[in-house]
Amino acid sequence: MRFITTAAVVLLASIPTFSSAAPAPLEPRQQDTVTFEGAGPNPPSYSLSPPFRGENITINNPLSVSHIRVNVDRGVCSFRGINGSFVFIVGSGSVDVGPPQVQTSVKCAGFDCIGFPQYCENGGKPPGT
Repeated sequence: MRFITTAAVVLLASIPTFSSAAPAPLEPRQQDTVTFEGAGPNPPSYSLSPPFRGENITINNPLSVSHIRVNVDRGVCSFRGINGSFVFIVGSGSVDVGPPQVQTSVKCAGFDCIGFPQYCENGGKPPGT
């Protein structure tokens, strides 16, 4: 019984440490890319490497996009099209855009920005730095 009581005290004392631990800030990685593809057998395409800080980034490319591919394993991205399309991708993956349309903005956030928004608000660095 004494062991159980001691273990419970140690466990309870460590809970604030576990819950207050913040992840390391996201560092840009070259492999974090978004590829926008047009239609056809050899579709035209372009790629972007958006920041993962929850910023809305304007896209200035006239390509009518029918497919979006994301190579990211640490966050989420959303995309808006000129005719109202909205697509959302979690982690790496792809999605069709229908009907095909010019994309106007992208917004990506790392998983640490979702749980710890202060990292996004401070450019991906811990608050106070």
